[in-house]
Amino acid sequence: MKTKSVKAATITILGIMALAMGVVSSCKEDNKITLFTKSSNTGTDVIDATIGGYPPPTYTTAGAWKVDKTHSNIMWETKYYGTGAPLTGRFNTFEMKVYFDEANPSNTTIYAWVVLSTFNTGETGRDAYGKCGPGYMGIKWDTVSAGPPVVLKPQAATDTAWFVSKSCVKYGNGYLVKGDFTFRGITKTIEMPMSYTGKSTTTNATTLKKTDRAGLIGKFGINALTEFGIVSNSIADLVTIRVDCNMVTNAY
Repeated sequence: MKTKSVKAATITILGIMALAMGVVSSCKEDNKITLFTKSSNTGTDVIDATIGGYPPPTYTTAGAWKVDKTHSNIMWETKYYGTGAPLTGRFNTFEMKVYFDEANPSNTTIYAWVVLSTFNTGETGRDAYGKCGPGYMGIKWDTVSAGPPVVLKPQAATDTAWFVSKSCVKYGNGYLVKGDFTFRGITKTIEMPMSYTGKSTTTNATTLKKTDRAGLIGKFGINALTEFGIVSNSIADLVTIRVDCNMVTNAY
């Protein structure tokens, strides 16, 4: 009788553990994020946000698009010492020029660049001039100025990485962009899954003028150590780059 009781208790405990694991598992499943959940590939939006540069241009044409740099980001992530928790950051100085055709993605073009020494993690122990942080991106702090100048021609700058798209096709619910990524004087072809968030229109309650907004999200990885020659023990070989590009029209 004791043996049966022990077996019954064991089975009961195992059942409770299995149920608990199932609940935990289902919670984790609910928290998963899929890059393409906002795209549909079925619309006909065309967004010409190819005007850009420094300083930001003044728009006089009603309905003209531009990249909303104030609300856009180019970010990176890698594991600390290759195995630790992620290190994350962004670049303070960047530019994006985008032509996006939702129904005919082959017409889509993307041109983007970042100034590497404007690396920023929000931690002054890494980010201040002369600290170790920019070295994660292969920049030696003593070879650039404390306030790097704005770069208008990134092809001529050693302190710049840039991406030029070569093709864009429909990919699942989103898109797949292929292009040349140049970093530390080395150019590699990369593939970037991209999603389109759609377009929305808001109306100013006072002026009754309308503004359109739309967004693109892209994400890709590079092998910073083995393919681009970064020498650092602080980062993993895989560095993930995420591009959040918000675009906006001036009021019309």
